[in-house]
Amino acid sequence: MAWQRTALGIGAVSALLLHHARGRVGLSVPGGAGLLAALALLLVIEARNVRSHRDVESGRSPMGRALVRAVSLGVVLLALAAITVILGAGS
Repeated sequence: MAWQRTALGIGAVSALLLHHARGRVGLSVPGGAGLLAALALLLVIEARNVRSHRDVESGRSPMGRALVRAVSLGVVLLALAAITVILGAGS
């Protein structure tokens, strides 16, 4: 469930960025990319959940370090985009 909440949070921030962009293409890119990333993450975690159940049943570890790193990097990039948009709105 934590991954689902992360994906939903990414999607929410991305939707807010799209809303704030008001049709400006340059500002819409991070929001659109974030929404696509959130959707991709939801699909990946569903597949991981199925695989994790199989791994646990067979005694293997279900941890995927590459996914943790990729999502962490994506969240940081999305946060930087949001900060940039917010700071740019004040000027």
